[in-house]
Amino acid sequence: MITEIKDIDVKLLSEVYDRENRDAFISLYINFDSNYKDFIRKRLDACKLVLRNDKDLVENLEKSIEKAYRFLKTRENNQKGAIVFVSDINSFFRGYKVDLNIGNLFVVDTSPYLKPVVELLDDYEDFGLVILDNHRAKIYVVSGDRVKKSKKISEDVLNRHKKGGWSQARFQRIRKGEIKHFLKDVSSYVSKLFSESNISKIIIGGPGNAKSWFVEYLPKDVENKVVDVVDMDFDGKDAVSDAEYLVMERDEEEKLQEVDRLKGEILRDGLAVYGLKDVIDAVRNGKVELLLVNRGLRVKGWICEKCQVVEPGFKEKCPYCGSMTSEVDVIEEIVEFAERTDAKIEFLDDNNTLKELGGIGGFLRSFKYTRI
Repeated sequence: MITEIKDIDVKLLSEVYDRENRDAFISLYINFDSNYKDFIRKRLDACKLVLRNDKDLVENLEKSIEKAYRFLKTRENNQKGAIVFVSDINSFFRGYKVDLNIGNLFVVDTSPYLKPVVELLDDYEDFGLVILDNHRAKIYVVSGDRVKKSKKISEDVLNRHKKGGWSQARFQRIRKGEIKHFLKDVSSYVSKLFSESNISKIIIGGPGNAKSWFVEYLPKDVENKVVDVVDMDFDGKDAVSDAEYLVMERDEEEKLQEVDRLKGEILRDGLAVYGLKDVIDAVRNGKVELLLVNRGLRVKGWICEKCQVVEPGFKEKCPYCGSMTSEVDVIEEIVEFAERTDAKIEFLDDNNTLKELGGIGGFLRSFKYTRI
């Protein structure tokens, strides 16, 4: 069965790790349109070479990949990719069939590598699309580039030509009443559907004035989610992709606004945190409400899974408990901490302001954070 990205329990996965600090978890991101078998084989050989001095980890790697291969063989017709988190030595397996094009990735670490999933969650936000004229409406719930739900509503509304024996005023009054009734019906359906689907952004399109009138009949909480009202052919083939572009534009605008807000909070010594060390401390202690990360940012560091301490740089042993550490991407660990503590995460495309602040920053929850 195909799994939607938003249905992957990232918070649960973020709480999973090897208690002995071993590189025992394999994370696979597979694109079926690629030569993925060759990719897995090459990565498997490279990882076995690195782990060759630890027979237990080599055996775990081989058995884990066998389980992953069995899952990949169950590919469904409309499946574009797969995401697998597996550790034989920890008796752990989670496999997800997805209908998105994702890049191939094979990571061996002390815990599932979740950053790509979190980026996908940020990129593929569901949105609503309503296309209508005076007597027809098409309503869509769109996830990524796929229509999840659709509904067409039509109603017999008097055309523009006056009926014989009717005054022009009476004809227009009756016609407006029918259009009003139609728009109210569409509003009622849209409100219910988009509420059930947890839609936060809505595009309204169509020819003529009906789309603008329609907004007036929406409940205030639904109207506040309307991103744009645009001219659009009722039967246009590119309506969904055009709406998706508008939603993406709005997302980028909102992210830039968040960066500006972060700058303001920093200037006022307010509820902001930035720089690697302070962000790690804040997010690890559940104090971050919204995390902003430059996409592609990676920082080499170490983690002690026993103490749950993460720092940039290198240490062979944890200075707090003496346990052996593991090399990690510090940004990945920050993302995992954020998921565990229900922080919202947004990725930006190489934002210069954020880059100057270390590539990462965030807004704190309502209590002020003080570095100790």
